[in-house]
Amino acid sequence: MHIEILDFDPAIISGLLREAGERPVKLQLLVDGVVIAGNWGIPAPNHDEQTFRFNLSAIWNYIGNKARLQIRANDILADLPAPTFATDPKFSLDNLKQKLEAGYVFNEKGKLQLSKTVDIAWQNNMFALFHGMSIILAEKGIKLFVMYGTLLGAYRNHNFIGHDHDFDAGYISSHTDPEKVTAEFVEVAEILSKHGYQVVCKLSCLWVTDLKSNVTIDIFHTYFSKSGKLLLPFGVCGVKPFMRSDFHGYADIELAGQKVCSVANTESLVEYIYGTNWRTPNPGHNWKLDRTENDTLALAKPKHRSLIYWTNYYYHNPTIPRPSPFAKYISRSGYLRRTVVDVGCGNGRDSFHFSKVRPIVIGIDNCEVGIELARAQMKRRSGGLLRSLFRLFTSTPSLSFATGDITTPTMVTNTLRAIKPSHRKHGVTLYARFVLHAITRVQQEKFFENISKELINGDTVALEFRTNHDEEIKKKNKFFGRRFINPNDIEKQLHHLGFQVVAREEGLNLSKHFEENPHLCRLVLVKKN
Repeated sequence: MHIEILDFDPAIISGLLREAGERPVKLQLLVDGVVIAGNWGIPAPNHDEQTFRFNLSAIWNYIGNKARLQIRANDILADLPAPTFATDPKFSLDNLKQKLEAGYVFNEKGKLQLSKTVDIAWQNNMFALFHGMSIILAEKGIKLFVMYGTLLGAYRNHNFIGHDHDFDAGYISSHTDPEKVTAEFVEVAEILSKHGYQVVCKLSCLWVTDLKSNVTIDIFHTYFSKSGKLLLPFGVCGVKPFMRSDFHGYADIELAGQKVCSVANTESLVEYIYGTNWRTPNPGHNWKLDRTENDTLALAKPKHRSLIYWTNYYYHNPTIPRPSPFAKYISRSGYLRRTVVDVGCGNGRDSFHFSKVRPIVIGIDNCEVGIELARAQMKRRSGGLLRSLFRLFTSTPSLSFATGDITTPTMVTNTLRAIKPSHRKHGVTLYARFVLHAITRVQQEKFFENISKELINGDTVALEFRTNHDEEIKKKNKFFGRRFINPNDIEKQLHHLGFQVVAREEGLNLSKHFEENPHLCRLVLVKKN
């Protein structure tokens, strides 16, 4: 047998065992003669070879560029090149040995963690979160079961995998249409946010956190295609599909002394996800390298991720804040017309401000939770006997809120056309704060084309958005799908559609947002027929 090193960098050590046979070979990684990690060879397509990989990005906190690294396979040793990329470590090799003796391992991302097999506090919190969500989703007809690494550990070892970094769960949608599958995915997120969980939407799963115990479970959505194949947006590493005919319902399996739900035909699903070598532990498993396929049709699109983000935000932040600096800016600019359409109004923070200075204000947003908060606030503000009597004898501002997707061509068009002619003649301002960078470029172009057809001479458009200069600024909150826009492009497009810029302001300190200070542009334009 011969050990061949293929890759050696700060994140990964990988290689081949030549003339190794088909039986998995046990490997060890040594640093100055000390065993710090173990793995197994995985049979390659060439049956006389086995592949291996160590994910060890955190090791360089403990060893420097003078350390001697070796791979041991059975009784064969192979030296690795000197780690010239390593710098002075923060800790010593003895510190690492103490960690390993205390039950720590390198997880599949290369980070050092307490093995999930001995982290009882983590296990108990995870079981509580999993069972709690299972009860909630069962009321909506959704069956939650263990998936991916958690499923593999439960079926193979009846325990967690020590080097796994999280808890995985999933459900099978009742739909076969990818659009309906993702719509249900959004509904699942809203249900969990409503019950107090913190929900973050990724492309192929939800990160659901119990804020009390601060543990997170990944929930993956899956569905059967019309041809009967189980499709997984996150992907699989196997080649033998799991078909509807393989699905025989659900059954409990043991996991660290507790019963958890799994699909009844567990082994077929495990092989579909991890391939035929699933029985061999593989701490070096890497989804980016090992994935054989994934379903892209049911991945969460930017509109889904945005809606889930704001739904979760409004459930956890029900208080309506003060109006934004941009709302105050446009109010004193001289370009705020008598009727204001607040596009992407959220919970109505700026709509309420406009209603104090203009007679007609209409707020539109695709997040129902935000609109519900706005309507509830409007009801509270309009309540009381004295206010009711006052409205009988005075003309009060008209404030209304509607749920709708502004990227749908008819939404804004119908809203503008519904404004009474008596109000229309006094002018309309279409106000859109933090909207443009949350939609696609194509949607933006359609949006501008639609409003250009409906707005008339003298109407105004007020825009605030993140610029291309903001892309370089470090973000505290990463948000998938956010665009960074060159203001000149917006100005050019609207100029061609008959708008003239009357005010432009650009830079930092215009509107600090979620502990960030983004680089923004404010544009105010007037329609010229």
